Amino acid sequence: MTQENIFPLLAKELLESLEERFPQQDFGPGVDIRELDYHYGQRSVIRFLLLKFEEQVENSLTSIPDI
Repeated sequence: MTQENIFPLLAKELLESLEERFPQQDFGPGVDIRELDYHYGQRSVIRFLLLKFEEQVENSLTSIPDI
């Protein structure tokens, strides 16, 4: 893995806190497009971090420790 691909370790507590502060929402038809953009931008970052966390968990379960 190259240096550019290394991502800092994520804490589960951080992700849970972000989910709580920026929950997924449903919007009605009269919502301003800017509000939708803002919300879905937040959710996009959270989804990215969740994906990275899942990758880190999977890698920690499948990696072979150095002996």
